[in-house]
Amino acid sequence: MRCQWSAREMLETLRAFAGVTACLLWLGAAALMRAETAPPSGFTVREAALSVHVSGGDPTQQQALEEMLRDQLTLSGLSTVSEPLADDLAFFTRQHYMREGWPEVQVRWELRDGSIHLAVDSGARARVGTVTWRGDRDVVPEQEMRRFLLRPSLEKDGADKQNPLWVGADLETGAGLVQRRLRAEGYLDAQTTLIPAAALDAEGRRDLTLEVKAGPLYQFGSVTFTGAPALLEKQAREAVAGLEGSPLNEARLQQVELRLNTLAQEAGWLEARTVSDYRLSRQGGQVDVALTLMPGARYRVNEARPHPGFSHGSQRVLTAGFRELHGRWYSAQDLDLVFRRALDTGMFSRLDVETEKAPAAPAPTVSAKTAPELAAAPAVDLFIQGEETRPKTLGFELGFDTFLGPQAGVTWKNTNLMDTGNTLAAELNWSTAGPLGSISLRDPAFLGSAYAASARLAVESFDLFEYTRYGTSLNLELARRVSRHFTYSVFGGASVNTVDTSVLSAEETGPDLYTLAFVGANFLLDYRDSAVLPKKGWFFNARLETTLDAMGSGVSYLRTDLRGAWYQPLTKRLRLAAGGALLSIQGAAAEDIPIDSRVFNGGPNSVRAFAERELGPLTAGGTPLGGTSALIVNVEMSYEIMPNLELAVFTDAGSLGRGQNSSPLSYSSDFRTAVGAGLRYHLPFGPIRIDYGHNVSRREGEGGGMLHVVVGFAF
Repeated sequence: MRCQWSAREMLETLRAFAGVTACLLWLGAAALMRAETAPPSGFTVREAALSVHVSGGDPTQQQALEEMLRDQLTLSGLSTVSEPLADDLAFFTRQHYMREGWPEVQVRWELRDGSIHLAVDSGARARVGTVTWRGDRDVVPEQEMRRFLLRPSLEKDGADKQNPLWVGADLETGAGLVQRRLRAEGYLDAQTTLIPAAALDAEGRRDLTLEVKAGPLYQFGSVTFTGAPALLEKQAREAVAGLEGSPLNEARLQQVELRLNTLAQEAGWLEARTVSDYRLSRQGGQVDVALTLMPGARYRVNEARPHPGFSHGSQRVLTAGFRELHGRWYSAQDLDLVFRRALDTGMFSRLDVETEKAPAAPAPTVSAKTAPELAAAPAVDLFIQGEETRPKTLGFELGFDTFLGPQAGVTWKNTNLMDTGNTLAAELNWSTAGPLGSISLRDPAFLGSAYAASARLAVESFDLFEYTRYGTSLNLELARRVSRHFTYSVFGGASVNTVDTSVLSAEETGPDLYTLAFVGANFLLDYRDSAVLPKKGWFFNARLETTLDAMGSGVSYLRTDLRGAWYQPLTKRLRLAAGGALLSIQGAAAEDIPIDSRVFNGGPNSVRAFAERELGPLTAGGTPLGGTSALIVNVEMSYEIMPNLELAVFTDAGSLGRGQNSSPLSYSSDFRTAVGAGLRYHLPFGPIRIDYGHNVSRREGEGGGMLHVVVGFAF
């Protein structure tokens, strides 16, 4: 193969080669110039006229180092760089890396071109290796000491549970926690010393030894107590009981002193303080302790003063609610009661009550029932501050349960109507049973007292079974919360109702046009830890109602409803609950009582193997006919499988009687039973509950069980 080039072609090729060479030489020179003029790798922090450049180190620490260095430059107050400032910044940079797990970090500094240059050689990032103990190893279990020692290291996000990062400050804090744990056990002279290994192992871990010197053990010996007022003597003795023979430590002694102080202060001795006297020996052993309560003067309440910034209606409600404390001994328990009453009105999002001495307060009127010392006691005023809620609110609701089906509602409320402190509310709800509308007015300070009065007018259409009922009712109630645990109310009212059906007989529905006038009383004893999410305690509720013959309807009877429940935690997650109810109507046969006024059984709050109302006789079309008496017994065990979520198993039993003129104890012996399981998800207003009850005593035509989806506990 032959290749021939002309002279012209050779000349053009040489020119092209020369151009490419010149371009490459120019690019190389430019790159060299950039390399000579570019700043070194890393980052620069500038604050005013000061500049610090950091090179090396770990890139993940850049942001934290920038913030730290900028703060140090600001705090220095300097306008020019100096060797002392450079040395300080190198020191703080090294400390930062050591705290973050680089124990062998080195930081060099130099001044160049008017800036401080820090060169960081972080070395290997260390992790905690094997932890061993030296000295007194048996005073506290080794696993517990390890947990305290490594707690600060393990609490960091993403920490390795076995080999956390080696951060000297965290380990020193952990050693201090071990020391505090030993002193809590009565080893008051305990000392702990960290001894790290000299170098890292091949896997970048650093072993650690903790030397423990427990010292002598101190325990409570005899504990004497003096100074408590006679009213508090029993409670004070209970507060110090059980100390003898237990480990002595200052924290526990301070807790006892604080408990005694609080006990006295909550009863009105507002300046009470407790002192303790004891002597420690070098050998340890039992230490005799003398506690003395110095109560000082007991205070009475002069008056309660709402902040002038409250609205007129709020001031009226607060003044009426707190008035009952005037002229009485100061009591935190009484104060808590009226405080809760005020919050229950819905008018306040926050309330704070402070005590202020009233040196010139007039003495209260002394009667035969008033102790003479009350008149001469110093007084305090209660100054009430806080925030009011927005008075006018509009709310919407959507829901579902297995009886009424889908539900929707709208509520309008004004908690401070015309600045009077009264609450006006209007509601409109719809379900598959029909619409329900109501308007209510509530006065939380009736006639300036601690009583709450309410009136409610409601119109309802109920069309769920083989009949339709239209009703209009007026309910009046006067209620008082006497104490934290006891509430009672009296009520009365009237209703006009019509029942329309083309299927049921007059005996099955009772009167089809009737007017009921009723009066009654309700009593509640409640020792539960929570009314909506109870886990411990009990309650008992009794409701008595007499219905009078009005406008010739021929309806007259006495109804008694007794309900109660008991809740007991068995472990931290396991809870046992038991409940029961006795419902009774006397003075009329079942067929003479309107169908919706009868006693029913079955449903999510009674025997859960049945749908709502369906334990007992039904028509051929499935309409529950009810009766005159019912008995319900429930037992439930629940277990918290994760926060706010519980798994429950339960058993229910109940009966329904239809005897004429039955007594309160005339209950049917035809008991129906259920066993089942369910889930509860706890929300602030109560649990969402899903239960399935199996019909153990199934009869012909009945289902095998029932699924319930509702809000609230079963009992």
